[in-house]
Amino acid sequence: MRALYSGGTFCSEAQAIWRAQGIVAWSNVPLDKTRLLEDPHSSLESSAIDLGDDAFTVGKPHPMIDHSTRVARILEEATDPAVGVLLLDVVLGYGSHDDPAAILAPAIRSARQLAADADRHLSVVTFVCGTDEDPQRLPAQQQMLRDAGALVAPSST
Repeated sequence: MRALYSGGTFCSEAQAIWRAQGIVAWSNVPLDKTRLLEDPHSSLESSAIDLGDDAFTVGKPHPMIDHSTRVARILEEATDPAVGVLLLDVVLGYGSHDDPAAILAPAIRSARQLAADADRHLSVVTFVCGTDEDPQRLPAQQQMLRDAGALVAPSST
């Protein structure tokens, strides 16, 4: 399982939930300091990555605005034969990308196809943090992700 979050809050929350379920996770911002990834650009086993961390954002826009780092990482993780699940957050609102699902949906399709080409199934689970009142329109974002083959969860938990 590889979780690619645009910020630290959801990344930390995921680790707490996983720990309660007995899932050991590596991270660039670990709750358990013995599980610090030596290289945040390389996942191990189950990993929760905060792509908003300085290791990814120095000199670049935050990943809520610029999804290029996450798109590259989605495709990279999809080629790892150990990965069966990708988890992604999508954050709406002012200060976020104008249409994040339009950027992420092609990457999700490509990631799932890369896995299929290697005779593997890759599940992509997303959740969208936002409302109908956000400029990106919550239902439209959720539908684009579903159309790309992602399971859209009702919340981060």
